[in-house]
Amino acid sequence: MAKAKEGHVISFKRDNMTIKGRVSILYQNSAVVEISHDDAINLGYSTDRTVVNHKNYKILKS
Repeated sequence: MAKAKEGHVISFKRDNMTIKGRVSILYQNSAVVEISHDDAINLGYSTDRTVVNHKNYKILKS
């Protein structure tokens, strides 16, 4: 499986919703992803960033 790079747009599932976001920081096993403000509110998050494991997303745009 290919790992995203900073700036790539990815999609992932969280709470039965498909979320799109842009990778901002990479770690060995995960990425910090910037999501829309609306998605953050729908997920109950106080921030527009979340951590996604490399196994749990698909790259949409590089």
